[in-house]
Amino acid sequence: MQAMFGVWKRKPATPDVVIYTTPDCPLCDKAKALLEELRGEFPHNLIEKDVQSEEKSRKYYADRVPVILVNNREVAGYPPEEKWVKIALKNAHRLDMRPM
Repeated sequence: MQAMFGVWKRKPATPDVVIYTTPDCPLCDKAKALLEELRGEFPHNLIEKDVQSEEKSRKYYADRVPVILVNNREVAGYPPEEKWVKIALKNAHRLDMRPM
Protein backbone atom coordinates (compact mmCIF):
# COMPACT_ATOMS: atom_id res chain seq x y z
CA MET A 1 0.00 0.00 0.00
CA GLN A 2 1.13 3.52 -0.65
CA ALA A 3 -0.02 6.86 0.68
CA MET A 4 -1.42 9.19 -1.92
CA PHE A 5 -2.41 12.63 -0.67
CA GLY A 6 -3.12 11.21 2.77
CA VAL A 7 -5.28 8.38 1.44
CA TRP A 8 -4.15 4.75 1.45
CA LYS A 9 -4.44 3.26 -1.97
CA ARG A 10 -4.28 -0.51 -2.31
CA LYS A 11 -2.74 -2.01 -5.44
CA PRO A 12 -5.27 -4.29 -7.20
CA ALA A 13 -4.69 -7.98 -6.54
CA THR A 14 -3.74 -10.31 -9.37
CA PRO A 15 -7.01 -11.72 -10.72
CA ASP A 16 -7.88 -15.40 -10.45
CA VAL A 17 -8.91 -16.98 -13.74
CA VAL A 18 -10.64 -20.36 -13.54
CA ILE A 19 -11.14 -22.35 -16.72
CA TYR A 20 -13.49 -25.33 -16.65
CA THR A 21 -12.51 -27.96 -19.19
CA THR A 22 -12.98 -31.59 -20.16
CA PRO A 23 -10.38 -34.05 -21.44
CA ASP A 24 -9.89 -34.21 -25.21
CA CYS A 25 -11.58 -30.86 -25.84
CA PRO A 26 -10.06 -28.85 -28.72
CA LEU A 27 -11.99 -25.70 -27.73
CA CYS A 28 -10.62 -26.05 -24.19
CA ASP A 29 -7.06 -26.30 -25.52
CA LYS A 30 -7.64 -23.19 -27.62
CA ALA A 31 -9.03 -21.24 -24.63
CA LYS A 32 -6.09 -22.31 -22.42
CA ALA A 33 -3.63 -21.20 -25.11
CA LEU A 34 -5.40 -17.83 -25.32
CA LEU A 35 -5.14 -17.34 -21.55
CA GLU A 36 -1.45 -18.24 -21.58
CA GLU A 37 -0.88 -15.80 -24.45
CA LEU A 38 -2.67 -12.99 -22.58
CA ARG A 39 -0.68 -13.56 -19.38
CA GLY A 40 2.06 -11.15 -20.51
CA GLU A 41 -0.37 -8.29 -21.10
CA PHE A 42 -2.78 -9.15 -18.27
CA PRO A 43 -1.04 -11.06 -15.42
CA HIS A 44 -3.40 -13.55 -13.77
CA ASN A 45 -3.47 -16.72 -11.67
CA LEU A 46 -4.66 -19.49 -14.00
CA ILE A 47 -6.59 -22.29 -12.30
CA GLU A 48 -7.64 -25.21 -14.51
CA LYS A 49 -10.51 -27.41 -13.30
CA ASP A 50 -12.24 -30.42 -14.78
CA VAL A 51 -15.92 -29.55 -15.12
CA GLN A 52 -16.80 -33.00 -13.71
CA SER A 53 -14.80 -32.38 -10.49
CA GLU A 54 -17.56 -30.50 -8.63
CA GLU A 55 -21.32 -30.96 -8.56
CA LYS A 56 -21.94 -27.23 -9.01
CA SER A 57 -19.68 -26.97 -12.07
CA ARG A 58 -21.28 -30.09 -13.60
CA LYS A 59 -24.72 -28.57 -13.11
CA TYR A 60 -23.94 -25.15 -14.62
CA TYR A 61 -21.15 -25.71 -17.14
CA ALA A 62 -20.94 -29.36 -18.23
CA ASP A 63 -22.73 -28.84 -21.54
CA ARG A 64 -20.77 -25.73 -22.60
CA VAL A 65 -17.07 -26.06 -21.86
CA PRO A 66 -14.73 -24.28 -21.93
CA VAL A 67 -16.01 -21.78 -19.39
CA ILE A 68 -13.78 -18.98 -18.11
CA LEU A 69 -14.39 -17.19 -14.82
CA VAL A 70 -12.44 -14.04 -13.92
CA ASN A 71 -12.60 -13.39 -10.18
CA ASN A 72 -15.65 -15.68 -9.98
CA ARG A 73 -17.51 -13.90 -12.79
CA GLU A 74 -18.23 -15.77 -16.00
CA VAL A 75 -16.81 -14.31 -19.19
CA ALA A 76 -19.52 -13.82 -21.81
CA GLY A 77 -19.54 -15.89 -24.95
CA TYR A 78 -19.42 -19.50 -25.93
CA PRO A 79 -16.83 -20.42 -26.75
CA PRO A 80 -15.12 -17.55 -24.94
CA GLU A 81 -14.02 -14.88 -27.42
CA GLU A 82 -10.66 -13.12 -27.13
CA LYS A 83 -12.34 -9.70 -27.06
CA TRP A 84 -14.48 -10.55 -24.01
CA VAL A 85 -11.61 -12.29 -22.19
CA LYS A 86 -9.43 -9.19 -22.65
CA ILE A 87 -12.20 -6.89 -21.39
CA ALA A 88 -12.75 -9.09 -18.32
CA LEU A 89 -9.01 -9.24 -17.51
CA LYS A 90 -8.56 -5.50 -18.03
CA ASN A 91 -11.46 -4.77 -15.66
CA ALA A 92 -10.83 -7.62 -13.22
CA HIS A 93 -10.22 -5.24 -10.31
CA ARG A 94 -13.74 -3.85 -10.75
CA LEU A 95 -15.32 -7.27 -11.17
CA ASP A 96 -13.77 -8.91 -8.12
CA MET A 97 -16.39 -11.27 -6.67
CA ARG A 98 -13.92 -13.35 -4.66
CA PRO A 99 -14.74 -13.84 -0.97
CA MET A 100 -12.81 -11.50 1.32
